[in-house]
Amino acid sequence: MKWFLNNVPSQWRIAFAVVVTAIMMTVIYDYGWQIGLPLALRNLSGLILFSCIMLGAGAAYIGARVYGSNYAQAIKIALVTPVIWHIKEMIVCMGFYGFAAGLYSGIQGPYLFYYCIVFMLMGACHLLYQISLRLQKKSGDKIIKSTALFFIPMLVIGGLEGTVMLVFGFDLFVFQGFLTGYRAFIM
Repeated sequence: MKWFLNNVPSQWRIAFAVVVTAIMMTVIYDYGWQIGLPLALRNLSGLILFSCIMLGAGAAYIGARVYGSNYAQAIKIALVTPVIWHIKEMIVCMGFYGFAAGLYSGIQGPYLFYYCIVFMLMGACHLLYQISLRLQKKSGDKIIKSTALFFIPMLVIGGLEGTVMLVFGFDLFVFQGFLTGYRAFIM
């Protein structure tokens, strides 16, 4: 524990803890059956893993801001867990379908929406952080202006998806767009 406190910068501690927890839960969830772990324990590890993947960015963002990171650095720290998970998923897909298909699967629409959800979660955490600063009578960013920036990716991606669906009747990012691109580039 002393090594951890001495060598890991305080802004990165929660992100590091989320990544380590996610790795441990992945191992338990994926390989627990081989050593006879009970199904309930493996399911619990899956729930914790899902929480790390979906909520870890918000926790890491708050941790980075509390320990003194600025806005941009806290976003970079918070995106460590989602990016590591995304790369892991691409590698798993490459193992099944080959390099090109695995790489292409990593740029499909659901991942774009995943990052949009992660940014919205960080926006909610940022809003809570700014409100807590106001309640403590400490200076902070402009609440609405700084929080609204987190929602722009979802507005852009969702707007593109909705516009293309409305005008062309074509699902750009999620399923039809993925299959069309797969047939054009991979097959």
